Amino acid sequence: MKQQPKNPFKDKKLSTLLLKFSAPAVAGMFVNALYNIISRIYVGQDVGADGLAAITILFPLGMIYMGFSALIGVGSNALFSIRLGEKRTQEAHYILGNGFVMLTLVSTVLTVLSYLFLDPFLSLLGADPQILPYARDYALVVLPGYMLFGIGAGMNHFIRSSGHPKTAMATQFIGAFINLVLGPLFIFVLHWGIQGAAAATVCGQLISFGWVMYFFTGGRSFYRLRLIYCHLKKHIVLGSLAIGFSQFAFQVASSFLNIVLNHALLRYGGNLAISAVGIAISVNTLIIMPLLGISQGAQPLIGYNHGARKFATSIQTLKMALRWGLVITTVGFVLVEIFAEQVAAVFNSQDMALIVLSARALRIFNLLLPIVPLQIMATSFFQAINQPLKAAFLSLSRQVLLVLPLVIILPLFWGLDGVFFAPVVADAVSTGLSLYFLQHFFAQHGQTVWRKKKI
Repeated sequence: MKQQPKNPFKDKKLSTLLLKFSAPAVAGMFVNALYNIISRIYVGQDVGADGLAAITILFPLGMIYMGFSALIGVGSNALFSIRLGEKRTQEAHYILGNGFVMLTLVSTVLTVLSYLFLDPFLSLLGADPQILPYARDYALVVLPGYMLFGIGAGMNHFIRSSGHPKTAMATQFIGAFINLVLGPLFIFVLHWGIQGAAAATVCGQLISFGWVMYFFTGGRSFYRLRLIYCHLKKHIVLGSLAIGFSQFAFQVASSFLNIVLNHALLRYGGNLAISAVGIAISVNTLIIMPLLGISQGAQPLIGYNHGARKFATSIQTLKMALRWGLVITTVGFVLVEIFAEQVAAVFNSQDMALIVLSARALRIFNLLLPIVPLQIMATSFFQAINQPLKAAFLSLSRQVLLVLPLVIILPLFWGLDGVFFAPVVADAVSTGLSLYFLQHFFAQHGQTVWRKKKI
């Protein structure tokens, strides 16, 4: 076994450490969001609004894969970081091996089930007879890419937490770059249409997956995948699932919400509304992904310091991450509100009805964007300090307790605008809940949310 590596969490200012761990994650998440947008631009320009609607219909399925990846990857990674702080190296190796086995099993089973019940599942997601052929063509090709993404994204958390954030960033960059290069080749040169977009995604995820596996098996990491560590241990499996459940619940609830949203959009605005919201979600994701990158970068720092019983440092890490996130979302909010029409036109410059509706959806969806960091960082904080019930409640409160009934109720009074405003109302309430949980926690530890401490 290789010599124990230098502790990546020590001997630097907290701001420097957070930048070290967050910057690669932010860059990687941003690039991934960007390539998703560019892929939709390719489809929008080549296939049109129906192609955009088909990809939007598949979005909940992708979120289910992300949910299972987070259930195992985020949960195992939180345990992994805590064990590093506790100097329990062998246990950390077992957590890594168990995480890989669980990710592989779940992603494979999910892919097989998706193929077996594809058409009924697509109809459940909201595909009507007009959109179903496009959605089927896309899904038949893209499902293996979803499977590889589920495994690779989950394992990428371990790369970051083991002290290699730049390598973790490279994992995301590689997939995005391959997708961006092959997308126009497959769509516009080879004329594969929407299946070309799916094929480019699969190629990108395949290369990313290979990169992750090489890292953990090729000797670059002190923490390596070995058969002896892949034997599932009950306490690791249950501990990982308990911590990761909040992220899983969030993603699955988001998936279910998007299914309900698709049906509501189809009812009150038709396939054009689905296409418009697909554009709005893509742009919103471009802003939110860097915020998630900061959250991912902060989580191992919070978990390590919590495990080392440096509670004040954990809290200061959270507050610093919050301030950085607020800057990102505020800038994104201003840009979207000013340039909504121009952004929408990038996806399809010929369909004026689509541009107008997309711009309206963009402006409404992002009305409370500046306060979103509080929701995300609070959930991540409670995950990192091994309080999964609080994290799960915060995740579910927005998606299940708030947005879901609002998507059903508000359109009864305001039609399509009611669908657009449902997430906005939910953001306001869930942010208040997040603030309450954090204030309660800090009061117990002699802190206040906004008290500043020089780092």
